[in-house]
Amino acid sequence: MSALKSVDVAIQVYGKPLMTGVAISSLLEHSGKWIDRIYLIEEKVQPNNSDFSYLSRHFKDRIIHVKPRFYMGHKASRKSLHWFTPYRRSIRYQYAFEKSKNPYLFTIHNDMLFHGDILEAYLAQMKSGHFAGVGPIGQCWNCPAFYAKKCTPDAYSDYKPDWKELGELSEQFYAPRKEIYQHFAANNQSWPLPECRLNEWAALIDLKQVRPYVKDPIFGDMSLDTATRWFSILNHKGLRFKNSSIDPYATHVWTGVEGEENSGLSTQNNINLYERAETQSYQKLVEHFGFHIKELMPILPKKLIVE
Repeated sequence: MSALKSVDVAIQVYGKPLMTGVAISSLLEHSGKWIDRIYLIEEKVQPNNSDFSYLSRHFKDRIIHVKPRFYMGHKASRKSLHWFTPYRRSIRYQYAFEKSKNPYLFTIHNDMLFHGDILEAYLAQMKSGHFAGVGPIGQCWNCPAFYAKKCTPDAYSDYKPDWKELGELSEQFYAPRKEIYQHFAANNQSWPLPECRLNEWAALIDLKQVRPYVKDPIFGDMSLDTATRWFSILNHKGLRFKNSSIDPYATHVWTGVEGEENSGLSTQNNINLYERAETQSYQKLVEHFGFHIKELMPILPKKLIVE
């Protein structure tokens, strides 16, 4: 098993400061023995007057709080500016990729709730197969090959259609982004499939393997989606990735309710869902993780929602 304190964590935050506190607290509760530092990367632009400074005060030097100079949002960066370090390190997660000195980096979303030692499981899988990355693979809900039952996250490296075959599948099965697949393909490669990636909401990455490529391709850069270009190019470099579900170790968008639109973006864009999520997070921080009400008062939602 890998040594303790061998993992740094990278969490990119846009809003939801209380949910962020729950993500960090629950991860440390269950996997803290593996974790050295947490890179809290705060987007330059923030909604709802979000303030994350309470996390640095609470966790002290465990947190490295970074505020990049540039804001990318969900747009692709300009590759011609990647030479400029402040610009390049403003791309999602990139600061942690370049600054971490530990063997492993664990990227997470700030709407995760951990309820088991996910890092123990992921580290064991990574070591057993010498994988460059472990975590949930693929956006299969958008992929025609998945609906055609030709590909699964566990077997993404087995199905390698050409563009003609993939185009035919895209006409027969659900493929909401089919019109732009080839536009975003790395080196015009049809494999890995366009919707294939190591999902950044819970991805453990072996920095020793990816470090030669840390500045190109860039993990957090947006192409078809975050890390799709990175995943494609590194697969063609011969690096191997292991699909591993977050179950039973974590829940993504844990404040969602069955039957409603349940995603990080829907929570971000709907003020009612946003305030409900922050209210539930406030309650969990106080009741379960021992935060004092006074340290959270400045960032409470405008109205506490009690269900």
